[in-house]
Amino acid sequence: MLDLELLEELVTFKKYGTLSATAEHLMITQPSVTRGMKRLEQELGVTLFDRTVNRITLNETGKLAAEEAEKLLQAENDFTEKVLNFSRTQNYINIGTTLPGPLVITDQYKDRFKEKTNINHQLILENNVISYLRNYKERLIFTTEDIETDDIESMYLGQEKLSIRIDKFNPLSQKKSVTFKDLAGLSFLVVQSIGPWKKVIENNIPNAKFLYQDDLAALDELTHYSNFPVFRSNLTIKSTYKERDDDDRILVPIEDENNFLDIYGSYLQSQRRIVQPYLKQYIKIMEE
Repeated sequence: MLDLELLEELVTFKKYGTLSATAEHLMITQPSVTRGMKRLEQELGVTLFDRTVNRITLNETGKLAAEEAEKLLQAENDFTEKVLNFSRTQNYINIGTTLPGPLVITDQYKDRFKEKTNINHQLILENNVISYLRNYKERLIFTTEDIETDDIESMYLGQEKLSIRIDKFNPLSQKKSVTFKDLAGLSFLVVQSIGPWKKVIENNIPNAKFLYQDDLAALDELTHYSNFPVFRSNLTIKSTYKERDDDDRILVPIEDENNFLDIYGSYLQSQRRIVQPYLKQYIKIMEE
C-alpha cells in the first residue's frame, strides 16, 4: 500500500518545483524529501524524475503520477470527512440554510419538534448545497430551489415575503401596501447576511441605497436612532423579537410580483424517513 505522506511530498514538489521548497512547505528536511522520492520510485517501479548534478525535475511519468496522487489525496480527505460527518449526524438533524428566514422557526419553535437538531447559522451558497448533503455536512438544508437528483430531493415548505417598517411621517406608511417601485430612492438599513434577498431588493428597488450592517446590535441601535426603513418578513415576524414601540415606524406589506422566495427543505433520499417528519411539523408552524 502506498504511503500517503510520500504522495503528499510528490504533489508538493509538483507545486513548488524544488526539493528545498518542498521540504520547507512540509516542515521536514531536504534529505528526507530526497529519500522519500527515491522510495516512492522503488515502490512504483518507475522513474519519476530527471536528475542532473544540480537539478531534479519531474519527467512525464512523474507529472502524471503527481496529478493522480493529488486526486487520491483529495479522495482520501473526502472519505475521512464524509465518515466523520456521517457519524456526527447520527443523533441529530444537522441543519443548514441558504437564506436566514427559515432559521427563525428552527430557533424559536425548537420545543415543538421531537427531533434533536444542530443548527448552522452561517449561510450556505446555493452551489454548495449538493456537496454539503452528499458529504453529510448537513442533513437538511433550506434552499430556494427544488433540487431533484438521483440521490437528493426537496420538499416545498412555503414562501417568504417582505414587508417594510417605515417612518409614520412618510406618506407611504399610510398605504395598505406598497410595491418595490414605490420604495425607489429610499435608503434602507439591512442586515448583511440576507442571502438571495440581497439580489431581490437591489434588482427591484430603483435608485435605492442599502446600508448593510454585520452587527445586529448596531443595526438595532441605528434603527432606533434613525428614520431609515427596515425590512421584515413573514418568517422574522414569527420570532419572539419585539419591535420597539417608540421608533415611529409602521409595518406595511410589500405587494409585488417579485417579492417572494420559495422555500424548500432539501435532503438525501436516504435520510427521508428522518427528515420528512421534521419538515411536516415545520410546515404546520409556517401556516399558523
